[in-house]
Amino acid sequence: MNKQTMRAVILAGGNSSRMGTPKELLKWRGGTFLSELVKEISLLGMPCLVVSNTPERLTTETIDWTKVQVTSDLVPSSGPVSGLVTAFRATEEEVLLVLSCDLPFMDREQIRKLCEYASGLNEWDVVVANVQGRLHPLCALYHRRTQPVWEQALRDGQYRLMRTLDGLHVKLTPEGLLDEWAVFNANTPEEYEAALAREKSRK
Repeated sequence: MNKQTMRAVILAGGNSSRMGTPKELLKWRGGTFLSELVKEISLLGMPCLVVSNTPERLTTETIDWTKVQVTSDLVPSSGPVSGLVTAFRATEEEVLLVLSCDLPFMDREQIRKLCEYASGLNEWDVVVANVQGRLHPLCALYHRRTQPVWEQALRDGQYRLMRTLDGLHVKLTPEGLLDEWAVFNANTPEEYEAALAREKSRK
């Protein structure tokens, strides 16, 4: 597995109903959640695809368009499953690094650790971040051979990622590989404030 056969995919097509405002555009560091995540990915020299149903919101002020491809869902929008199907249809790489847009502390070092760990594994369909006993399917590597499974899940109306993952050969990262804050999801205003407080304390 190498960078020539891998593409990062950021899923940013959710409604952000719990946050009350588009999560991908929340102010973060020198930009937004989305632009900072794109920056970390690009620093690894990895191509990046953003799946967003509102690409018009992604202005030049929030993202460097020369470093990212953007697409809307290519199938009826139904959460992460449609995002995965879209990502596979819109790309050719053998492996997709799939990340949700609400991971403010995900950085190049954590991404590198995840990819390097996967490179030492054999016979896997998905490598999922496992932190403190909790699985994070939107911080994971998906092999292209799983595309038919996700296409079938979409046809069957099975939109729960974990249910489909149960039928795949899934490898979990060992405890301690990734920083616990790397998989912190900011889904609510309270979690956003917690992220800001954590960022301030780090400085």
